[in-house]
Amino acid sequence: MDIYYHSDKFKQLLRRYEALQEGNISEFLDPEELTDVAEYYHSVGEENKAIEAADYAVRMYPTATAPLAFKSRMALLIDNNPQLADEIAETIIDKSDLDYLYLKAEIMIAENKVSAADIFLQTQYDETIATEDREDYILDVAVLFADYEETDYAEKWLKRSTMTDDNDYKELHARILKSHGRYEESESIFNELLDSNPYSGPYWNQLAQNQFLRNDIQDSITSSEYSIAINPDDDEAILNKANGLFTLGNYEESLKYYERYKQLCHNQDTSVIDVTIGHIHLMQGHAAEAQQCYQQALSESKDKSLTLIHIGISAFDNGYVEYAYRIFISLLPEMDDDWDIGFAYLARCCYELKKEKEYRTYLQKAVERNPEECIEVLSDLYPEGANPQDYLTANVL
Repeated sequence: MDIYYHSDKFKQLLRRYEALQEGNISEFLDPEELTDVAEYYHSVGEENKAIEAADYAVRMYPTATAPLAFKSRMALLIDNNPQLADEIAETIIDKSDLDYLYLKAEIMIAENKVSAADIFLQTQYDETIATEDREDYILDVAVLFADYEETDYAEKWLKRSTMTDDNDYKELHARILKSHGRYEESESIFNELLDSNPYSGPYWNQLAQNQFLRNDIQDSITSSEYSIAINPDDDEAILNKANGLFTLGNYEESLKYYERYKQLCHNQDTSVIDVTIGHIHLMQGHAAEAQQCYQQALSESKDKSLTLIHIGISAFDNGYVEYAYRIFISLLPEMDDDWDIGFAYLARCCYELKKEKEYRTYLQKAVERNPEECIEVLSDLYPEGANPQDYLTANVL
């Protein structure tokens, strides 16, 4: 949760809003303040109150951009309804408002129209953005692409910025370095940022992720703990610590943090976390508890096919090969040609179950669609350093 929501300033704002809802007509809140309240309710999972606050703001300020932009993003991120999000966005009166422009681009990105979003934002830059606003616009656009892990576009826009001494520039540069696997360079920037702002939870979180990715697990946990000390309800920090504890094999403690993370994000899709919790239960021999977690993951997942694959991988990793095989074989043969996850696992299941013909079939698909997964799952069956293409001609069954 944003540390702003713990500030005295916001707590006073929330009290004023609650008084307003109770009929205290002496209270007055502007549309940005009402949108802050709506964002707060969303962050704690109280979606009805969030929409109520946004609707109130729209009724009071029908031409204000902020509350409509909030409602549009909720339709996009919570309801997964880009069409509705766009319909709401189009009710914004001021089409030159930067929030409107960013929102339109975000909807395109969410619909996988990334190139179209880039062209749209470039057109706005060329035709409508005032000279004095262009540097901020460049950084905002770069951050937008980075938030959707569109690193190439983020990097392209960031290279246009001259604000290299700005903390926002440095943070985004460090994030891009991390995405390219240049963890030590990224860490160096975050350490520099922390030297000037040691109470920034987001910086600690990014540092923790860098450390985790280069297998410096204990330092990653320590960085997460600094962030948690700053904000005990920082869900990102709690998840980082949970992952670190899991990697170190401290499963009981990691479970506590995964459960805590779920409580903080109880209105979001936490299916990946449920699968992870199920995985821990299965490792501990608690099959019934694991199955319950898997079912919970499926019930809340927005991408049930991917969640099933994760469940199958968890089962396979725990030695439940027949169970994993049944999951994979019920799903993967029916997937579209662009689906690339799980085929190597299905091939490995076939190998373990002595299904030679099926092994050959799914090995072919795995090599064609995801060589990296082949190396991860199948390389121990072949000579060290063999290329996945070589797997097709080797005889291991």
